[in-house]
Amino acid sequence: MDWSENILIFRIISINTLVLLLLSCAGTQKNYLTPEASEIHASYFQTRPYFYKNLMDSTEYETPIFHFVGKEAGPSILIIGGTHGNEPAGFESAHRLVKKFTDSPLQTGEVFIIPEANKIADRQGTRRIKVPKGVDVEMGNLNRCYPGNSHGLAMEKEAYEITTLIKQHKIDVVIDLHESPVFHLEYVEANSQYHGLGQTLIYTPNDAASWVALVLLDEMNETIPEGLERFSLAAGPVQHSAAWSAGECFGIPGFTTETCKKLPLEKRIAYQLKMVSIILRESGVS
Repeated sequence: MDWSENILIFRIISINTLVLLLLSCAGTQKNYLTPEASEIHASYFQTRPYFYKNLMDSTEYETPIFHFVGKEAGPSILIIGGTHGNEPAGFESAHRLVKKFTDSPLQTGEVFIIPEANKIADRQGTRRIKVPKGVDVEMGNLNRCYPGNSHGLAMEKEAYEITTLIKQHKIDVVIDLHESPVFHLEYVEANSQYHGLGQTLIYTPNDAASWVALVLLDEMNETIPEGLERFSLAAGPVQHSAAWSAGECFGIPGFTTETCKKLPLEKRIAYQLKMVSIILRESGVS
């Protein structure tokens, strides 16, 4: 066997190894959910007894909306999970909420849930999706695209569809589930405040939202010892976020729930679910 044949064999082996590696990486993307959420996804997303419609239907960004209606009329709530793919407690909690309302039907009011708003980012574990070269990267960040643009880029279109849902169904409260890498109480760099929002509830500065926020703060901190893990309030959601749009465009309460990624995932999920439960209760949904 001459040297050229050796090179050819080496190249073939290298290519095969690369293909196997890419397939392996692609396979791991399917495991972006915990076993519990994976089971919910398989059982509740496939049968879809409460499936309402798809956002971004017939595109690669297509993602389901679920709709739960109580026996008695009441407020309408929109819950958004998976806005940022590197904040898993948000979409993990949204999956559990789909199961909860499927197994235990609402009594009063109605709830819309988007478990994986930015589906591609969720599966890749990234904050945003890629955008064309030369375009502001935040145009791939769903939470910087509201109220949206029907003729814009993918996340602008999705934000527009969510805004349309809020308008058509006269949504009364918007809850967007998020996380932060840093505890709010340990962060001191004011010029980058949105990086240090772990353990906070961000709310629109209107009377209805302010009241719910105060009740939530007291109740969340009742069982949490003094220290970084305690929750704080932050008025005024970041511009062009879902919560900001709720207040700015519709004058309704908008909430961004933030847990800290330094805590164990299951603990963060429990905090997220408790915050949602309080907001629903105080808004009149049960």
